[in-house]
Amino acid sequence: MDSVQECVRLVPELIDRLLAEDRAGLERLAKEISVLEGQADAAKNALRTKMPVRLFLPVDRRDLLRLIREIDAVANNAEDLGVLLTLRPYEVPDELRPLLREFADGVMVVVDSAAELIGTMDELLGSSFGGKAAQTAMAKADEIGRLEHEADKLQDQCAKALFRAEDTLSPVSIFMWTKVLNKIGSIANHAENIGDQFRLFVAAS
Repeated sequence: MDSVQECVRLVPELIDRLLAEDRAGLERLAKEISVLEGQADAAKNALRTKMPVRLFLPVDRRDLLRLIREIDAVANNAEDLGVLLTLRPYEVPDELRPLLREFADGVMVVVDSAAELIGTMDELLGSSFGGKAAQTAMAKADEIGRLEHEADKLQDQCAKALFRAEDTLSPVSIFMWTKVLNKIGSIANHAENIGDQFRLFVAAS
């Protein structure tokens, strides 16, 4: 999760480079995100390798693997976003500019909250996913859900701003912008799934 968080932290700066029409800076950051995503993949693969099939775990192994997939998907979507933004020049409608940066920041808040939840794993294990530690984790999962909903609302605002400017954009531009907005939103969606997975841990214990 630390590796994933380091990767995704570059997303707001990536948006800044887009807004500044800094193609060179945008491509540099996209490559850096790709490198960091590769490091997160290496950590994921090492974790899977060290998790024998017959190892006794306090949670179902399939649920733990599902959690790892959701964490991995957060970084994957950040890398995909970097690739999308380097495919072509993007004309940014004036009304979309402030909303886009706010959207990226809102998504980062969701990811950071998911990372905080991951940080409670040791305490949850020590309490067998019960007691105060479980209550704290459930509250954090609820918070992640609320934050993801706020990010969703920002995505909707971005989409509305985009379509209000559709007369000034080509159909291809609108299509690509829609993909960009969905990819940013997917980062928050997978971060929310991390919280949902913790709910399953607690409910199954």
